[in-house]
Amino acid sequence: MSNNEKVITITPHDLPLHCPTADVALWNNHPKVFLPIQSNSTIRCPYCGTVYRLEGEAGGHH
Repeated sequence: MSNNEKVITITPHDLPLHCPTADVALWNNHPKVFLPIQSNSTIRCPYCGTVYRLEGEAGGHH
């Protein structure tokens, strides 16, 4: 990861994970994509490159 990447830390409460999240302005959206994040790991959105970091156990979510 480079120093200028957007990294969003999430918790198991935020699962299932999708990008864009609800707080992104509608005019700035790409198609909603669900991201299969693993426990205590990171995943990158294939559309916008935002990196999501899950702190905790994914449990039964994908």
